[in-house]
Amino acid sequence: MLKSKIISKGIIFLLFILLFFPASCSTYEIKPFEKSAAVKSEGVLNLVFCSLNYPDSGIFEEDVKSIVQRLKKASPFDEFSNFGFWQVFLSRKEENEVFKPTQAFPPLKVRKDLLMDISAKLKGGYKLIIVDASGSVSCAELSLPEKTSLIILGKNRYKDANSFARGFLHELGHSLGLRDECVDCAQLSPSGYPNCASSRKEAEEWWGDLVKEGSSVNYISGCCGNRDYIRPTAISLMNDTDKAEDFGPVNERYLKKALGITY
Repeated sequence: MLKSKIISKGIIFLLFILLFFPASCSTYEIKPFEKSAAVKSEGVLNLVFCSLNYPDSGIFEEDVKSIVQRLKKASPFDEFSNFGFWQVFLSRKEENEVFKPTQAFPPLKVRKDLLMDISAKLKGGYKLIIVDASGSVSCAELSLPEKTSLIILGKNRYKDANSFARGFLHELGHSLGLRDECVDCAQLSPSGYPNCASSRKEAEEWWGDLVKEGSSVNYISGCCGNRDYIRPTAISLMNDTDKAEDFGPVNERYLKKALGITY
């Protein structure tokens, strides 16, 4: 259903394409993040963290560590162990060679050889997470778990480490297929499965079985920047990351199914 709603209609959250510019002969070091763990890359959800504007690798690794720790505590990822965590630390010289800013989306072009090196190393799809130590722009492609897609995480956008990690969860949600549940934001995409219905009838079809007494799930006006659309919960990580601690029952059910978690 997700593919028919997203792919056949060509609906994209920010119209991301992994733009690239010509490759050089460079080869980049792509290392497992958790060195003590045996990391496999095939048949797993590969998250590749790449540094931008970091003064040293130690600070970058601490930031990635806090993000990974928060991810593992968030439902339903706390039930999911099939991750591959990877890191690419770039020198300032390499950054200037690998990334080029743009005035449109995506806000960065990524050089082809870095993307090819990661693909060759992991032998499959991945999420490339560019962690920008001095940036304030965070955004992600609306994608699927098995597809390669881009996440940009601007650290200066967030007030503290907890806010930073929750911001990452929000962007990761987009890369796995979840839409924005914000009301007053710019309308970046049309409504769509699983969490932003165009009508009450559509919402009832998608999550009506979860609307029960005592449940946080309901039919709430506004998502994707349109007050006429319907979202399932008042607050979730796809809406207000400053207040929300989780994705909400509808999004969690979708993520479990998308990631193949048995429940």
